[in-house]
Amino acid sequence: ECHKLLKATCCLLDVSVSEFCYDCIATRFRELCLTDNRVLNLLLLNDYPKGSRAYHLKEELKRNIEIDRLTSLHG
Repeated sequence: ECHKLLKATCCLLDVSVSEFCYDCIATRFRELCLTDNRVLNLLLLNDYPKGSRAYHLKEELKRNIEIDRLTSLHG
């Protein structure tokens, strides 16, 4: 039943099942990086191909960490 619902939802959104699943996983992973330092460290300690989604996520979170650090120093 879940698979049928998944396929129907993907049809409505005009995305493939793999794209939909990847986006769900990426969203959850981003949430975990923001709430669990262990997961964030896994991301930060690895290198990813330039231009990949993981690379962009890592760079985005590094910028956010730096902004947070600077804000806490001056706030």
